[in-house]
Amino acid sequence: MPAAFTLAGMSIDFPALPDSISVDRVEVAPDVELRVLRAGAGSPVVFVPGWNFSAEVFVHQLTGLADAHEVIAVDPRGHGESSKPLTGNSFPQRGRDLAALLAALDLRDVTLAGWSFGVLDVLSALEVDGADDRVARLILIDEPPRVPFDPANAAEWGEAALSHDGLPAYVKFLSTDRQGFLEYIAADALGVAAEDAAGEPAVAKLVADGARTPEHIAIITGVEGLATDLSAPAVAFDASGKPLLFLAQEAWADDARRWVTANLPHAEFATIPVHAGFLTEPEPFNARVREFLANDPRARS
Repeated sequence: MPAAFTLAGMSIDFPALPDSISVDRVEVAPDVELRVLRAGAGSPVVFVPGWNFSAEVFVHQLTGLADAHEVIAVDPRGHGESSKPLTGNSFPQRGRDLAALLAALDLRDVTLAGWSFGVLDVLSALEVDGADDRVARLILIDEPPRVPFDPANAAEWGEAALSHDGLPAYVKFLSTDRQGFLEYIAADALGVAAEDAAGEPAVAKLVADGARTPEHIAIITGVEGLATDLSAPAVAFDASGKPLLFLAQEAWADDARRWVTANLPHAEFATIPVHAGFLTEPEPFNARVREFLANDPRARS
C-alpha cells in the first residue's frame, strides 16, 4: 500500500465532476443510451470502467489529460447513468455498444483504455467489424484478457482461479451479500485495508457509485467475467503493430509481466500501485499515459 494512505488524516482525492466536463447521452442500440463524459480536444482517449463502476472514476484523467487530448469516459450499459435493460448485459453486447459509440461519435485514431472488467469491453469491441480500424492504440489496466486460470499451471495468469473452493465462494459472496461484496471490491481497488475502509470517504463514494448498477446486472457481469477469455483479440492487436500498454498493480506485477512478455511480446508494460491506481495516484498514472501517447514503443526497438 502506498505510504500516503497511512498518513493520519490523509484521504484519497475522489472529487465531484467539475463543470469543465460535458455530459452527453448517445444511443448505441434500440432503447439503450450510454452516458458519455467528455473534456478537452485532440486525439481521443476513451476510458471504460470496471465491474459496476461508472465513468466518474476517471475524473482525474478527464481533467489531467484534457490539455492535449479529447478525453472520453463511458458508463457501460447497466452502469452509472446509462440505460439499465433487463437483457443484453453481456460483454459481447457491451463490446458492440462501445463500437457503436465510436461510430456514432465518428472517433478515429482512438486510444481505447479499459480498466478491470472494462478490459473485456474494449477487447470485445475489437471483435466488431470496423471498430479495429478506428482504434490506433490500446491500454489494458490491471485485468488479464483471460480471467479464469489454472493455478496448477505456472504458465497461466488470471484473476479467477479455477478451483472447487474459490469459484463457488466468489459466486455465493457476489449473489448473497451485494453490499459486502461492493465494500470488499472498493476497498481492495483503492488499496485501503479492511479495518480502515469505514473511515475512508473514497471507499464509501466508490461503493455508492457501484450500487447504481442493478443487482441482476452486477451478478450477470460478475459471473460472466469468470468464464471470459479474450486473449485472441489482445494477441491479434499486439501482433498488428499498433501500440499497446499493459498496466498491472504491484501486488501481482511479476505474474502479469511474465504473462504479458509471453503473450503480448510487443506491448509496453508498467505498474500502478493498486488496482485503481489512476484514482489513488493520478499524476504518475497520467504521466505514464502521456508518455505512451507521445511515443511509439516500436519506433525505439
